[in-house]
Amino acid sequence: MISLGALLVSFLYLLLQIAVVVLIAYAIVWACRIFGLEIDGNVYRVGKIIVGLLCLILVVVWLFSVLGGTVTTPHFLVRP
Repeated sequence: MISLGALLVSFLYLLLQIAVVVLIAYAIVWACRIFGLEIDGNVYRVGKIIVGLLCLILVVVWLFSVLGGTVTTPHFLVRP
């Protein structure tokens, strides 16, 4: 059984990962606006969907790890 402290730390790490994904997406939009590039509405909508799917993947991976599943963090989220 997982301890309450470990559950809290893993949840906070999940929130940190979600914050990083959202921050990177916001930085891309901000950089485009600074350089005078306009993002098409369809591209912006698809980008929001992709960010949402990345966050959903993070939550599902966290749930499987908490519930004792064998799913690990996707390879693009693992630090070397």
